[in-house]
Amino acid sequence: MTKDLKKKSEEIGINGFSSISNLEADIMKIVWDSKRITVREVHEVMLKQEMEKKEHGFIPYTTVMSTMSTLAEKGLLKQDKSAKTYIYSAAVDKEELSTSIIKSVAEKLLNGSSNELVSKFISDSKNISTEGITKMLEKLDQT
Repeated sequence: MTKDLKKKSEEIGINGFSSISNLEADIMKIVWDSKRITVREVHEVMLKQEMEKKEHGFIPYTTVMSTMSTLAEKGLLKQDKSAKTYIYSAAVDKEELSTSIIKSVAEKLLNGSSNELVSKFISDSKNISTEGITKMLEKLDQT
């Protein structure tokens, strides 16, 4: 399938730009921790993590490379192409991406009512402090 035929969603949400797979999330965590990193360095970190877990079937380099390219296409990573080896950095921070995904899922599942999501979350959670709830509500008001 050619690149022109691929239909990309411009919307943020469950099936859109801010939906990320577990692999994409793992890669983003590594990039956030490192600030600037190559595909090879990300792959090495992932292999080390897999060896520590004693997992079988290690992730191929090409999978990491294509996933990082996809993240760049989605606008989540920046690619510095000035050198022979691309250097990647985060285009969004953790909080920005998390907020975007949570708000989008709430809007899609609850027909735009993020208040309902917050109410449900608070009523189901026994371990949230009053201070934590207040901070969460302040953040929601800011967005």
